[in-house]
Amino acid sequence: MDAIVNLVKEGSFEFDKDGIRLIAMDPSQISMLVFNLPASAFSKYEVPEKAKLGINIEEFSKIMGRMRLKEKMVLKHDDSNKLDVTFIAEKNRRSFKVPIIDVTPGPSKALQIEYNAYVKMKGGVFKDILKDVALISPHVLLVADVNRFKVEATGDNSGVEIDYQGDVEIKSETTTHGLFSRDYLDDISKGCEDDGEITLFLGTPSSADRRPKPLKVEYAVGTASFTYFLAPRIETD
Repeated sequence: MDAIVNLVKEGSFEFDKDGIRLIAMDPSQISMLVFNLPASAFSKYEVPEKAKLGINIEEFSKIMGRMRLKEKMVLKHDDSNKLDVTFIAEKNRRSFKVPIIDVTPGPSKALQIEYNAYVKMKGGVFKDILKDVALISPHVLLVADVNRFKVEATGDNSGVEIDYQGDVEIKSETTTHGLFSRDYLDDISKGCEDDGEITLFLGTPSSADRRPKPLKVEYAVGTASFTYFLAPRIETD
């Protein structure tokens, strides 16, 4: 939930026999989240037919935060306008009811974009990069070269340049770069475990589409997968 609630405050979760899915935009329409949790993540999973449930993610996250070590969680919905959330311990159980809400329809599918570069590293490494950038600027320039990953930020009278050639996996056909919001990258990467892998996809404009491409970020938390798209900052004179 930490990987969702930082960007999306409410959303329509899709349930079917394969698992749970959420596709949503943040309120400013700058970023998109695609979340998938397979049915295999649950010890018992029964969804007789497809369903969509609109949920206030901020409120749901607060309830999830009350789950204690070794408790089991049960999510249950019938024909009512509430989602039942029950935490079961050895000697007690606690039940909460989360209202089902109407959510403004968002995107129906993830963006389909071809990228010519990716950079893969540990989540903790990327978070440390963002901490360095936070000292200088609210924006960060990400640059992928054939054997090099570089991060730059420039403030009014200061700057930082971070160069990686050994701690990351890089695949790039040419020099590819993009300027992005550091705050959004903080929110996007927060859910990634420090020892987990995070992958950044960068793309250059093509002859068919001259617009700067959004950054794509992927990582997993357990069996759940997260994909984010972040619009680039376009500088004007």
